[in-house]
Amino acid sequence: MAAHLPEGPARDELADLADTEDEAKARYRDKIAIPRRTLLDLLEEHPHCDLPFAEYLDLLPPLRPRYYSISSSPTMSTSAAVTVGVLEGPSRSGDGSTYRGVCSGHLSEVPDGGTVFTFVRQPSIAFRPPDNPHTPMIMAGAGTGMAPFRGFLQERASLRARGVPIAPSLLFLGCRDPEDDLLYADELKGYEADGVATLITACSRVKDYPHRYVQHALEASADQVWEAMQQDAVVFVCGNASTMAPGVRAALVAVFQAKTGAGKADGEAWLAGLRTSNRYLEDIWGETAVV
Repeated sequence: MAAHLPEGPARDELADLADTEDEAKARYRDKIAIPRRTLLDLLEEHPHCDLPFAEYLDLLPPLRPRYYSISSSPTMSTSAAVTVGVLEGPSRSGDGSTYRGVCSGHLSEVPDGGTVFTFVRQPSIAFRPPDNPHTPMIMAGAGTGMAPFRGFLQERASLRARGVPIAPSLLFLGCRDPEDDLLYADELKGYEADGVATLITACSRVKDYPHRYVQHALEASADQVWEAMQQDAVVFVCGNASTMAPGVRAALVAVFQAKTGAGKADGEAWLAGLRTSNRYLEDIWGETAVV
């Protein structure tokens, strides 16, 4: 951009941001990377930049596929469902603009009966209900992180409807307010009434009540969690990699310590053993840190 600007302060400023010195890198991080300012933002800020359109296109990174968990079971329907939260909020640039998620925004605008081009990818981990329906599940998710668990419960419910005995399971589900954003609330309550799973909610924005997150609910239900673990339960975690997932790991270690009297190191070794034996599985996502 600097090369296509006339001489002056604007050109000097952009050239400085493109420098390879440590101080210039720090300025770039503060002014561009952290507030997530895009190339288009900068071009709008510098209307005198005569960047050729072909060069502009070459500078744009290709869009990456967006992956969503299938939130249904083929035992219940021949159609695959996905559960998507539309990302929309103030831009981090602080200029008053609104940022809207590329894929979630697009999906929200597709009319009923419209077409979306997708593909199904085989998961890299065995993030699916245990083959043995007598194996309990402990599921922890928040918001749209409950998506795969809806499919898990549909599968267990279909087995139960066919007369197959199923193990009791625990679903720890985080939301802001159960009256506002508890997804599939009626469906989940039906599964609970049928004995498919016990629903334990963690609400973070209920007025006059302390903030409670999934990890808090899990640790508060130590007796139920430990009983399920003693029956070879498989733990599934779906959600944010930087906040929820570490909290759930710490809560499980705390439950182990409380029930066995062991130290933290033993608890972490126990959790590592669960991972190795595929009894602790994570489907998590999060942002890459800006460095």
